[in-house]
Amino acid sequence: MLTTKKNLCLLFPLIAGITVGCGSTTSRPVEPVDLVQATTEVAEEHLLDVAIRVFDPGLPAEGEELPDGVLPDVRNAEAKYMATRLEETMQETGHWGAVRVVPHDAAESDVMVSARIVESSGRDLNLHVWAVDATGRGWFENRYKGKADPAAYQPETIGRTQPFQNVYNRIANDLVRALNNLDPDELIEIRRVAQLDYAASLAPMAFQDYLDIDRRGRKEVAHLPSEGDPMMARVVEIREREYFFVDVLNQHYVNFSEQMSEPYGNWRRFSYEEQIALAALRRKATTQQVLGGLAVLGSLLMGGNSTAERVVRDAALVGGVAAIQAGVGTRKEAKIHVQALQELGASFDDEVEPMVMEVDGRVLRLTGSVETQYETWRHLLSSIWAGETGLPTDPNQPSDVSAPSN
Repeated sequence: MLTTKKNLCLLFPLIAGITVGCGSTTSRPVEPVDLVQATTEVAEEHLLDVAIRVFDPGLPAEGEELPDGVLPDVRNAEAKYMATRLEETMQETGHWGAVRVVPHDAAESDVMVSARIVESSGRDLNLHVWAVDATGRGWFENRYKGKADPAAYQPETIGRTQPFQNVYNRIANDLVRALNNLDPDELIEIRRVAQLDYAASLAPMAFQDYLDIDRRGRKEVAHLPSEGDPMMARVVEIREREYFFVDVLNQHYVNFSEQMSEPYGNWRRFSYEEQIALAALRRKATTQQVLGGLAVLGSLLMGGNSTAERVVRDAALVGGVAAIQAGVGTRKEAKIHVQALQELGASFDDEVEPMVMEVDGRVLRLTGSVETQYETWRHLLSSIWAGETGLPTDPNQPSDVSAPSN
């Protein structure tokens, strides 16, 4: 049978109990991506406001199984945190008007940026991002993947340096490139459509005829209100009040993000180390089990009746079984690491407390249901509109809408 020197060389490391190397786990520094910043001041009429919706956490539907390593509490916190990081990055470019993080159901802005978290860990980030302007023109829809910069996990940089800043820079740069593809007239049109669309959402009976849909399915201005139109002036005032509340919400997201920076940075560092260890352990377990299997197979294939050959065959069989058992033990150790990740995620949410803020003399406790607070505020603005104009906000809604109470 097969008793060549090559086969024996393959089997002897297992017989001797030598651990097979599983490769280096040292991470390389991440090549920086420079942020495209404005070199000259942008004219005010060409500045577009941007609303970044809180990211979709990418959790499976109710009843579906969670992927390994996905912790819902952490993902929901990340959805707010990452949107804020993108907001700060975009503000640094100097290409935009107001950039705000908003709830999912917020009113349309000049530009709406949305994202879904496909994968997020201390080592890898994968985001599905798309952007649409007020006319309905899609700017882009891309996947952004990145590896963590290990320098961000040093004790002196935790919570202050972003391990995935390159991902945010690439998204911001793509938004600037899309912006630069538009001419000044298109920028002005986007701003006009956004304002009229807001007016139509507030009072469809009064403003629904100001916009048309073109053959591409995009919104366009059919005609403009007359100069000094009092009804449009009221819309502008109400929209400013909404901006005020959205700015309050945005500051809440910023405070939330700042509060979670250090614990989240530590969690990601632990996650990063756990994943590096997991990768090494899984490679080691697979190698041990494969080579162990080969050793068992090799021992069975060895022929010959001499005492020396029987000793080698028996030793290879014992060594192969031991290697398989070691691989199983390594996988049990890997499960312990996964459990450690889950425990870290479970304790993470306790470190990010809700914020209590004051809006127009009313104290609001903003928790995870910011969307509910925003919906209440929008209802209040509609009531203000109805009270000032005597017109219903909806054809089927009475004009004497009362403001909701807290």
